[in-house]
Amino acid sequence: MLFNSYIFIFLFFPLCLAGFYLLERRGKAKAAKVWLTGFSLWFYGYFNLYYLGIMAGSILFNFLIFKLLLRRKRRGVLAVGVGVNLAVLFYFKYFDFFVENINALFSAGFLTRNILLPLGISFFTFQQIGFLVDAYRGETEECSLVEYALFVSFFPQLIAGPIVNFQEMMPQFRSIGQRKFSRERFAKGLYLFTLGMAKKVLLADTFGIAVDYGYGNIAVLNGVEAVLVMLFYTLQLYFDFSGYCDMARGLGRMLGIEIPVNFNSPYQSANIIDFWKRWHITLNRFLMRYVYIPLGGNRKGKNRMLLNLMLVFFISGVWHGAGWNFVVWGVMHGAVYVLTRIWQMQKKERPAAVWSRVLAVLATFLFVNIAWVFFRAPDFSQALALFGQMGKGGFGWPSAGIYEAFNLEEFWYVLKVLRLTDLPYSEMYLCAAFVPASLGIVFFHKNAGEMAERFCPKFFNAAATAVLFLWCVLSLSGVSTFLYFNF
Repeated sequence: MLFNSYIFIFLFFPLCLAGFYLLERRGKAKAAKVWLTGFSLWFYGYFNLYYLGIMAGSILFNFLIFKLLLRRKRRGVLAVGVGVNLAVLFYFKYFDFFVENINALFSAGFLTRNILLPLGISFFTFQQIGFLVDAYRGETEECSLVEYALFVSFFPQLIAGPIVNFQEMMPQFRSIGQRKFSRERFAKGLYLFTLGMAKKVLLADTFGIAVDYGYGNIAVLNGVEAVLVMLFYTLQLYFDFSGYCDMARGLGRMLGIEIPVNFNSPYQSANIIDFWKRWHITLNRFLMRYVYIPLGGNRKGKNRMLLNLMLVFFISGVWHGAGWNFVVWGVMHGAVYVLTRIWQMQKKERPAAVWSRVLAVLATFLFVNIAWVFFRAPDFSQALALFGQMGKGGFGWPSAGIYEAFNLEEFWYVLKVLRLTDLPYSEMYLCAAFVPASLGIVFFHKNAGEMAERFCPKFFNAAATAVLFLWCVLSLSGVSTFLYFNF
């Protein structure tokens, strides 16, 4: 089930809200938790009942390991738990990729299985690994199977994160039935959900049409189109993934649950280290806490620290997908991260001039754009082909496949009413307005989380939110899945 779908907006979530608050108001905390857990399982099983069986088995296995760790904190028990989780993830996500590379390397004939990747398996697997490690360290407490199942399956953040931990979520689940309903918190949650949906439906999906055209026709792109396709995917991915996380936080807030921030205006970063403090924050936190620090962090000298950082980014690349293009993407980020860290250790701290920061932000943004090509391209050769078109494609106006993506009916109607469609190149006006406006949002505007914190549920704000919500709902005819569902 998708957040941006009619069944979710008009059936699933209203039923979930009504039942949850009815049970909570009557003081039936356990029943309210069961209700949320049941709806979370329905949410996941709606995609595919096969997926639901896999996740249910994962929950039961990890809960058993958790109970064993509470009794005896033995490294062997933890190793079994982590090992089985990684083995399951490897089978579903990397088995075919591994076999294909073995066949290519040794001219073997092993058959691939075309294994269907369960949605969100990377997210809930990492979340449960973190839970087991915390249990081994003595940083968790006893919890029931229902509480644990809710912790893993809580539908707002189940499919594409954020990756949460015991310390920030379990106390909130345990406070169910002990809190008063807050109209202000609910209004802010609805506002944040609406902003996230607008990011996804109105911005990300619009850029996505042009991106899909570009990557489907790389050979005929001119140089300008190739650059635009690269830029458009950078914007599409941000609005898509951050939009999902905003919607997740909004849904959680309407249920009285605070989900951690996962994005903080990442394209405003002046270097790649700052970027990774702002982009997919909870994944970076997980890798630092459960990979970087156990490897020694910065406690074993400078060279070991830099090696550990490279390993973290290599793992990040592999985690995102089974393909050498993802490995290249991770290594690129790791190399620039390490070089930036070396430079920071050697330079003296001093306030940066405004022009210097502007250039740094633009340079970081350019690098991120280039790296995203490997992230989006179907394979390594297609990524190189797009770069090739940038160099040899020549200059020229964007083709209809690029600019028509932005000619949304509601805006095109306004142009007709104003008779602007009679002017030369009118078919490109919306593209010419859409792209700078989107760049202005990512570089200069407050992010959705900041806007939600300042939101006051007054008449004008409520009316504007209602109009934006209605606009998004009327645009759902072109519903598309979130990009991170693939990872």
